[in-house]
Amino acid sequence: MKLENAKALHRGEWIAFRSFEEKDNPEGEVVLHNKDRRIFDKELLKRGLIDIYITFAGPTVPEGYAVMF
Repeated sequence: MKLENAKALHRGEWIAFRSFEEKDNPEGEVVLHNKDRRIFDKELLKRGLIDIYITFAGPTVPEGYAVMF
């Protein structure tokens, strides 16, 4: 599964993705996903997952909010 497809499939969730290649939109597999970051982190530690890409598949800023640096 491509990373962008995984993000679309698990919209609004944290994703642990194991990549099989190094590209902009790599092929790989979702090894863990969850909406709750705390539960997600606990499961990562419990499974001992390493060498994975972790990302949030959704907007980082909720609609109606703005960020200023």
